[in-house]
Amino acid sequence: MRFFNRLISAAVVGCIALYSGCSSGNDPSVTNCSQSDLQLAVASTTNPTDCITGNGMIVVEATGGKPPYQFRLNAGSFGSSASFSGLGAGTFTITVKDQQGCEKEVLAELVLNTGLMATMVTQAPNSKCLAPYNGSVTVAASGGSGNYQYAIDGGPFGNQTTFNELKDGLHTVTVKDLSDNCTFSLSVSIDRLPTGVTFNGQIKALFEAKCSGISCHPANGDLFTYSTAFGKRQEIKNRTQSGDMPRTGSLTSDEKALIACWVDDGAPEN
Repeated sequence: MRFFNRLISAAVVGCIALYSGCSSGNDPSVTNCSQSDLQLAVASTTNPTDCITGNGMIVVEATGGKPPYQFRLNAGSFGSSASFSGLGAGTFTITVKDQQGCEKEVLAELVLNTGLMATMVTQAPNSKCLAPYNGSVTVAASGGSGNYQYAIDGGPFGNQTTFNELKDGLHTVTVKDLSDNCTFSLSVSIDRLPTGVTFNGQIKALFEAKCSGISCHPANGDLFTYSTAFGKRQEIKNRTQSGDMPRTGSLTSDEKALIACWVDDGAPEN
């Protein structure tokens, strides 16, 4: 009899462990970044001395929020360094992200006395969740020889001044004066419109395909019901983007994008 009791006890413990792997009691709290005191400021700038060397530098300083911090220049990758070197002339956007995922931006400008500069003329917002996107930007150069070429996000130089099929967010347009090869970098931001991703249109079916099972949902909270999913929307976004959810299997980059778009659109039902 004691043998069977031990078997039953072991089975109960095993079931508890299985369910606790997806338990909402283990879910991390979600930070309201609108109430964060995270701040970012430009500590110092060093202007480049010529067109060839690229020896400009920007140093920023973050305070508040929850350290450690990560920093990125324009649309680059986040890293631990708060200084960015090897820069030419231009207008740059630096972003800080703290441990809670909150972000702040600051603009910095480096000047080279060639007169070359660039400005954004127009921009159209993106309203697509997945590629091909439909954002665009038009820029104009001035102050150099008048013989310019343009590139975006490290791509090849060409004569076009308008760039299409851009995702919302930061992009870097670089203008090159062909007379002396001087360049000017311009950080531009593409606005975002609602993408049309809805719970009943895409998200519910995605949850049912990826998040069902005895150890997860609906036993761990019925995410297949709109009211429950809406209440957990920010947590769902945070955990799916980080790879912490679902606990079994994985999401493709497009599936992660759909979930993020749904939440950023306000998590509409239809």
